[in-house]
Amino acid sequence: MNFLFAFTLCLTIGPTLQAARVHDLDSSNRQPVRPNLVVIMADDLGYRDLGCYGCIDFQTPNIDRLAQRGIRCTNGYVSHPYCSPSRAGVLSGRYQQTFGHESNPPYNEKNSEIGIDPATRLLPDLFQQAGYVTGLIGKWHLGAGQPFRPNRRGFTQFYGFLGGGHHYFKTTPGGKDYESPMWRNDEPTNDTLTYLTDDLTGQAEQFLDQHRSEPFCLFLMYNAPHSPDHVTERYLERVDHIQHAGRRKYAALVQGVDEGVKRVLARLEQLQLTETTLVVFLSDNGGRRGVADNRPLRGNKGWLHEGGIRVPLIFSMPGTLPQDSTLDLPVSALDILPTALGLAGLETPADVDGVDLVPCLRSESTEPPHPTLYWRVSGGQGYAVRHGRWKLVRDIPMEAPALYDLQQDPGENRDLSASHPQVCREMEVRYQNWTKRLEPPRWQDAHPDYAWKERAAAEAAGTRQYPMPWTEPSVGNDQEMP
Repeated sequence: MNFLFAFTLCLTIGPTLQAARVHDLDSSNRQPVRPNLVVIMADDLGYRDLGCYGCIDFQTPNIDRLAQRGIRCTNGYVSHPYCSPSRAGVLSGRYQQTFGHESNPPYNEKNSEIGIDPATRLLPDLFQQAGYVTGLIGKWHLGAGQPFRPNRRGFTQFYGFLGGGHHYFKTTPGGKDYESPMWRNDEPTNDTLTYLTDDLTGQAEQFLDQHRSEPFCLFLMYNAPHSPDHVTERYLERVDHIQHAGRRKYAALVQGVDEGVKRVLARLEQLQLTETTLVVFLSDNGGRRGVADNRPLRGNKGWLHEGGIRVPLIFSMPGTLPQDSTLDLPVSALDILPTALGLAGLETPADVDGVDLVPCLRSESTEPPHPTLYWRVSGGQGYAVRHGRWKLVRDIPMEAPALYDLQQDPGENRDLSASHPQVCREMEVRYQNWTKRLEPPRWQDAHPDYAWKERAAAEAAGTRQYPMPWTEPSVGNDQEMP
C-alpha cells in the first residue's frame, strides 16, 4: 500500500514537484511525507491594512514575515464581496452561485433548509477521506442548522461559533448569534472567553500539538477585524498613535490577528513542520466600511469594485514554494482547494472552478490561470467580470455598467465604456454565458438595501467608497499599487 501511494503521488504531481522537500522520504521509516495545510482567514480586513500591502499607519510584522517566506499575490480575489458566500467558495473551490449560495444565511440552529449545499463536496471532506485530520477553529457562517455544521461537512474537529460574528469577551448559555456559546464539535460548551482572537489562536496551537505526527488540514477563521470593536489594552497600546478612535480600534483588532499568526508560525517551527505545511493567509472579502483601508482600490466590503473583492492573499511553504516573491497574475480564493490537493497528490473533483496555482507560484507558468473571473450578487442584481486588463462592473445601485482598464487604472477612476463599446459588449456576453449555468439564490438577505445606502453615503460625501472620517477622502486614491 505504501509503494502504491508513493507511485500514485509521483504520477499525479509530476517530475517538477517530486524534487520538492515535501515529497522526500523519511529515512527512519521510508514513508512519504504528506504535506499539511493551514488556512488563516481574517474577516473584513482591508487590502492595504498589512505592512506587506502598504499599510501606512500601523505595523503587522508577523504577517509580513509570512509574506517574506512565501508569495504575496497582488491580484488575489475572493469570489464574493461578503462573508458567507465567499467562505462557501473557498471551501468548495467552486463559484458558490453554482449551488445557490449567494446570500448570508440567518442564524437558526433548528433550520435544516438554509445552509451550504449538503451535496457539494468541500475541501475538508476531500482531505479527510485521504486520511487527514481536519479542523476548523473560529467562524463558520455556513448554516447553523444540524445538517450544515462543520462536523457534518468533513471537519474532524470544530471549535468556534456557528454565526456570522461574535462578541470578543462574552458568551451566554443558550445565547444566539453574537452571544452564542462556543461550540466544540456538535455541542455548545460552557467555555468562557478571555479574548476571542487569542482564545482561537490557543485552540489552533492545541490542534497542531495534538496532530503533529499525522497529516492535518486546519482552517483558523478569525472573527477579527470584524465588528464589534472589542479590543484589549495590550493590542490598543500598539496603535495608540492613531488619533481616530474607530480606526485605532480596528487596527487593534488587526494586531490580534498578527499576534495569532506569530504564534501559529512559531508552533509550526517548534514542531518542525514549517517546510511540510502550506500556509495560506487571506481575508474573506474587502475591508469593512469606514475604518478599513482598501486604497488605492475603490469601494469596500459588499461592493463589486476592487475594494470589495480584491484581498490580501499569501501562500507560504518554504522549500517547496519560492520565498519573498510576488505573483501579479489574477488568482482566486477558489484556487486554494486545487492547489492544496495538488501538493498533497490528491485528485481535484471535475466540477471545481479553481485552478492549481503551483506552476504560477513557482514561476513555471506566466499564463493567467483564469482567463476570466466572475462575480454575481443578489441573483444578478449586481455583477462584475474581469478578463485580462478589462473589468466590467454593474453593481446594484449603478444605472449602467462601467468599464475599467485595471492595468492602467486599478483604482477604477475612469469609466471607459463610452470609448470602448465593443469591449463592453464582449464582456457582457461572457457574463451572460457564465450566469446561465448558475442557480437562483436559494435564500435572500438584506444586501441590496446595504448596497443602496452605502453608495448614497459615498456620493453624498463625494468619496469613492463609504466615507472614511479618519483620512482626507482624496488622499491615496491614485497611489500606485504596493
